[in-house]
Amino acid sequence: MSDTRRNAVRDLVKGAGVVYLGLLVEVLLAFFAQLLAARYLSLSGFGGLTTGTALVNVGAVVGTIGMGEGLIRYLPRADSDEERRFITWVAYLIVVPVSVLLGILVALNAGFIATTIFDDPSVTVSIRIFGLAIPFGALVSLSINGIRGRKRSRERVYVENFVRPIARFALVAAVVAVGVSQARVAGAYAIPYAVGAAVATVLFLRSLPDIGSPIADLRRGFREHRGLAERFVRYSVPFTLYGAAGFVFRGIDIFLLLGMKGSEAVGTYGVAYAAARLVLMFSTAFNFLGAPISSELEATEGADGMISVQNAVTRWLVVLSVPAILPFVFFPSEFIEFIYRPRYAPGALALAILSVGFAAHNVLSVQSNLLRGMGSSDQMATYNVIAAVVNVGLNLWLIPRYSFVGAAVATVVAYLVKDLLMTYRVRVETGALALSGGVLVPAALAVPLYGAGAVVAPAFPKSFLGLLAFSAILAVAYVVALVLVQGFTEEEVMLVDSVEERFEVDLGPLSALVRRFS
Repeated sequence: MSDTRRNAVRDLVKGAGVVYLGLLVEVLLAFFAQLLAARYLSLSGFGGLTTGTALVNVGAVVGTIGMGEGLIRYLPRADSDEERRFITWVAYLIVVPVSVLLGILVALNAGFIATTIFDDPSVTVSIRIFGLAIPFGALVSLSINGIRGRKRSRERVYVENFVRPIARFALVAAVVAVGVSQARVAGAYAIPYAVGAAVATVLFLRSLPDIGSPIADLRRGFREHRGLAERFVRYSVPFTLYGAAGFVFRGIDIFLLLGMKGSEAVGTYGVAYAAARLVLMFSTAFNFLGAPISSELEATEGADGMISVQNAVTRWLVVLSVPAILPFVFFPSEFIEFIYRPRYAPGALALAILSVGFAAHNVLSVQSNLLRGMGSSDQMATYNVIAAVVNVGLNLWLIPRYSFVGAAVATVVAYLVKDLLMTYRVRVETGALALSGGVLVPAALAVPLYGAGAVVAPAFPKSFLGLLAFSAILAVAYVVALVLVQGFTEEEVMLVDSVEERFEVDLGPLSALVRRFS
């Protein structure tokens, strides 16, 4: 393994570790905020909150016009700080007016959207409040992607995992103390977007050396780097379609459920969806730096360098995902009842389906890093559109028959369609796959693990401690079986050596174990 690839693996693991620790904090804070909202709002009120959050997400996608993706690719590849500042100001120059206009239009037409499109006037207040939050959501997204392009994970953690969740939890707790209403809870969820936008923008701009006047940088840039601006925009714009189509297969089910089954169905599905998304923490952590590092490796070592590093990541994602979904697969109803309330328990089957689908997406999601590294934005947009069409078609067919369970199936199928198309494209472009034997063996070991789970699950008490004991025992058994069957990889031995060298510690038994089974 070359020094460049070793450094890339170290950067990925270091960045993933920082992001993952931040995600744990965010999950806890978001969980308690959501728990308060779910417990004190009606099913309909919680459905309105879920709808409003989805609205901000799609508004942020459209409002950024793909510029965030452009920053992820071009900041690591820029030849000078002057070029980095120039493309940054170009991105803000485009995103700010577009997102502000979009947010105003949504807020002014909230009544029409709620009544005419969703046939549910009760969500009008949520749509209006979250519509006003769209520009801030777009700025958060743009600035976080800029931080990602700078390959800095701490700043991302500050904003996404501390500032916004803490602000949200504090505001929701205050609302519960003074009196809960849909408008107040929606405001408690929307205001942190503004706080996050301010902090994220400041942190991103501070990461750019010699930041000065945007007007001066833009004038100089358009004189000297016009070609760079054209390439930057040409690459970025297709990601508007990519992001919009991505929202369709990630979030259109919320709006279709609202229109066909009402806000109570949305509330039940929202709980199942939020719980299942816990599984995606692993790919979120690794993929945060996966795209810019792939872009950098493609420029220096070509496709082989990218795929070698992403193969290691894919193996780790399999090992993390397989045991993570055990409680969702075998105790979905109990999990929902323990964490939320029994009134949300009908979403158990949807939770099981979504968790399995998200685990598969965890593993296959690295293909998007490879395509970003190769600059294949057009193909990525096309595959997202195909997945979106599949998702809408399945939702229209399944939701009238199976409600939120149908929505869960449609979401999982759409994710698989997109991921498999991207896997195929990587194969066509490079002749290789980020799915080596090191990935397939841990995936194959999941079969006997879940077989054993089905046999022993009835023996565990249907309590929260029983659920934890079941998951912990099977997870340990899985890791032991994996070590005995496959052992440790070259990258894992290298990481142990790096820890010992950097921190001047002797890991003793752990180091001996890794070398014994490598």
